[in-house]
Amino acid sequence: MNQKAVYVFKMAGEADYHGIAMDVHPHNGCLRFFDTNRGHDIEGTVQSDGPESFSFVSSGYAPGVWSFKLLTLQDFRRKYYKLVSGGDELSRILQTTDDLHEWYRKEYGF
Repeated sequence: MNQKAVYVFKMAGEADYHGIAMDVHPHNGCLRFFDTNRGHDIEGTVQSDGPESFSFVSSGYAPGVWSFKLLTLQDFRRKYYKLVSGGDELSRILQTTDDLHEWYRKEYGF
């Protein structure tokens, strides 16, 4: 898990990734992260942790295994550009996944 990275996630029982997670980190027995609207503290534990993805077992909201994966520029261009205003233009301007993550940090204050 990289606190400076941007992830997409799916909650337990969901078929596809749909949410954006920024500033993701453990905090007082919870997984803390922010989407583009607000912050979340979900009770539970990190189950596995790798360089591009991790899983989290929620014992609070939507209990079960949640999956998080790094949001890449390719995935953003394919699907997730729709989640931000002007995302189609942004997907043409950005050159790398690092550029994408930097844009999210600046845009949303992380």
